[in-house]
Amino acid sequence: MASRYMPHIGMVALASQQYLAIALIYSAIPVILRGNGASLELVGLYGTVFFAFTVNFLWAPVVDRWSLNRLGLRRSWILLTQIATTTALAVMAFLNPKTDFVLVFLVSLALATVAATQRIATLGYIAEALGSGERPLGAALLGWGRVVGHVIGGAVCLQLIEIVGWRPALLGLALLLVVFAGWVFAIPEPLHCMNRWRSPQRLSIFPILLNNGMWTTAALIAPGVIGIALAFAMVQLRLVDLGFAAADIGWIGALSNVVMYTIIAPVTSAILTRMAPNRGVIWGCAVLAIGFGALAIIDRYVGVRVSAVASVGIVFAALAVQHVTFTNWFLALARPGKAGTDVTFLTSVMSAFALIGFAASGFIAARFGYRVTLILPGLGYALSALLAAAFIRAANLTPQRVARD
Repeated sequence: MASRYMPHIGMVALASQQYLAIALIYSAIPVILRGNGASLELVGLYGTVFFAFTVNFLWAPVVDRWSLNRLGLRRSWILLTQIATTTALAVMAFLNPKTDFVLVFLVSLALATVAATQRIATLGYIAEALGSGERPLGAALLGWGRVVGHVIGGAVCLQLIEIVGWRPALLGLALLLVVFAGWVFAIPEPLHCMNRWRSPQRLSIFPILLNNGMWTTAALIAPGVIGIALAFAMVQLRLVDLGFAAADIGWIGALSNVVMYTIIAPVTSAILTRMAPNRGVIWGCAVLAIGFGALAIIDRYVGVRVSAVASVGIVFAALAVQHVTFTNWFLALARPGKAGTDVTFLTSVMSAFALIGFAASGFIAARFGYRVTLILPGLGYALSALLAAAFIRAANLTPQRVARD
């Protein structure tokens, strides 16, 4: 019985390890930079370290094809990236975030690249270890792993930095990553991956680049992704400008993440099991559009500090719905034996749109104010819902058809 649920437990542990480093980049370091006087424009541009997530589909066929050792295709890549993450985090511990901005940026870029590579293997593992009926649950578990990683890499890290300092805090996190890495030995390799490295497959990304269904899917989610990226990049910086302590900001974000992924993600997963994945995209985007519209109205009638804290919760609720909805859709689109490549391509394009939002967020907030960055996600999700409905109706876009394109 325990072995039956080992893949599910392993997914949470592996996602936690992966997103611990990512949370350090997107949650802790921007708060530290802003707290030390960095401009909104500079902090917004720092988010471009996630560029690797926009191009990792280029090496996804390699991760989908070549096993590195006897652990198997998926587990060997997961272990390698875990070791690389630990090493990069240890290197960052010896940098000074106040004076070594360029070096911190470069190491952050390396961390993001490793995490982007690990996500290829992790998504491939989920697609092949779980049946189609379990994939919404797999997406929710992956999201819960992100929550744990965010709590540790964001809130706990900021708290430790305030108590013991930058270097001891990051070295402690690096040691924790070694513990997480042990989970790779406890999960079974998917059966279809055991001997794939011996099969004569041609490595190429051109088939997916010519897949109109994939590009259509990417286009219809673009407005919502850009909008939520704008909000996400600025929502915690608003707390900094309102005088919240760095550790408090970390815990506000972490607790919001925990609550939303504990409540919203499972509810979303349960709803998605009752509808086709493509219909789930329409439903999810429509709900989020309504949610941000309500936030824009409520924002006028409450205090600015209350509104700022509530905005953090709304943003993480949107990320929970978006993660489960989009991941379930991407997994449904994946071709057999090409899951890592197909899902990675879609998440890469999604990351490219997010980078646009990150890069523009500081300029928009500085020019128009933080409230505008909370209105744009609602407009973006509304447009995504309309595009999804129109495209799916016009092209009869189903996972089966897209997989054959």
